[in-house]
Amino acid sequence: MAHEVIRRLRLGGLCVLALSVAGCGEDKVADRFSMTDQAWSNAFGNEAGGQGDSLPPLPEAQPMDVADGSGALAYAPPADRLPAARPIAYAEPQGDDYAWIDRADQFSDMLGDAPPDYGFAYDEGVTPWAWESGDDYLRYAEPIDGGYRYYYYEPGAASPYLVRDPWNSYGYRDDRLVAVYDGGGRVLPWREARARDAYASRYYARATDMRRAARARERERIEARQWAARRSAIAQDRARWAQARAEQAQWRAYRARQDDRARAHWAAEARARNQAATRFASWQREDFRTPPPRFYAAEQRREAARDRREAAQARERQVALTERRAAQQRRAAEARQDRRVAQAERARIADRREAEQRRAEQRRVQAQRREAEARQDRRQAQAQRAAAQARQQRAEQAARQDRQRTREQAARRADAQRQQAAERRQAQAQQAQRRVREAAQADRVRQQRTAEAQQRRAQQAAQGQQRAARQAERAAQRQAQAQQRVAARAERLAQRPDNPGRLQRND
Repeated sequence: MAHEVIRRLRLGGLCVLALSVAGCGEDKVADRFSMTDQAWSNAFGNEAGGQGDSLPPLPEAQPMDVADGSGALAYAPPADRLPAARPIAYAEPQGDDYAWIDRADQFSDMLGDAPPDYGFAYDEGVTPWAWESGDDYLRYAEPIDGGYRYYYYEPGAASPYLVRDPWNSYGYRDDRLVAVYDGGGRVLPWREARARDAYASRYYARATDMRRAARARERERIEARQWAARRSAIAQDRARWAQARAEQAQWRAYRARQDDRARAHWAAEARARNQAATRFASWQREDFRTPPPRFYAAEQRREAARDRREAAQARERQVALTERRAAQQRRAAEARQDRRVAQAERARIADRREAEQRRAEQRRVQAQRREAEARQDRRQAQAQRAAAQARQQRAEQAARQDRQRTREQAARRADAQRQQAAERRQAQAQQAQRRVREAAQADRVRQQRTAEAQQRRAQQAAQGQQRAARQAERAAQRQAQAQQRVAARAERLAQRPDNPGRLQRND
């Protein structure tokens, strides 16, 4: 919305400015401001022939000097070294975008390889070269590092309608920048053109000051050998414009509409310029040994001067009349334009704020996106760490389980071994017990057998004792019986009176 407001205010401001400068109605504003077909007709006359075959008013060219040409040309400062200038207003053209560059291009084509008409001293030892047509169109050229910078002026104008450097061309109208072209002849879009504001304003200020200096200072002769050394560079710049025009369809279409009128208007002067270039080439082939030629006849110069003076006086009268009629309208238009510019500035500020808000929102969204991505990265990292920890835990658990299984297996083996050992010990104990039992049994058997044997022996002994006792008893009985028998016999003997020994036995 803010863009649309700015666009409408800009277009309206351009119409008002064009009306105030031209002093004409709104139906003629676009023609006056945009250099359209009607503007070309106003500039070159409505008749198709223009100057036609009549003798053209030719420039008052200074005779050239002949020196050794060894002096180096002083370079003008580059754009970024020029003094800062008041910012220039910008206005989009309402007609053909290529009107400014094409008029300068056609003027350059008309000049061709003709030598500069004169030079003049400018700041820091810079001496711009000037070409001035019979109808007061002007081109200044000053050397810079990388080529030349050109300034183009309409008749009687104090400021340029186009400035060209090796990289861009800047079109102006009524103290405003209306078009910027790149090195290939492409019209830059509005935003890209506004990015060149600093250079455009500095060039416009320098061109205006240069025009003032050219009017105030004495014209100087051009050194022939310097022109011989530098004209190829200027010819190459003209060739680059021709190539750019061939590559830009809109420029070609614009040239097709304007070419016949411009050619007819400048036809006679183009022939004179071509003859001047031919005379210079012939003089150069003679190594500048002859006196400097007069490129344009003195009578033609005087007639051209008179015509220029009369035309200038007529233009001045017309300009004065136009300015008087437009003064009141201009003041009112400027006041309205100031209000519109203020509104446009406010709209531009609002648009800039809106753009900054959009950029801030984009940055915020990007920051959120980056934060979300960072969170996602952190989540992924956490998930990876968790997965790694889980894997590590599973590995540790698996290791613990392996160790547990190993310990359990070892324990089972140990238990089995202990059980086997216990079983062996138990078997051994049982075997030992069995042996003990067997031994005990054997002992018991032996004891029993011994006891039985002892019993048998005891029985046998008892039996023997019994037998002995019986035998003893029998022996005692037999001894007793024997003693009884002996005693009986002895008694019987003793009782026998005739036994001498009866008394001794009694003793």
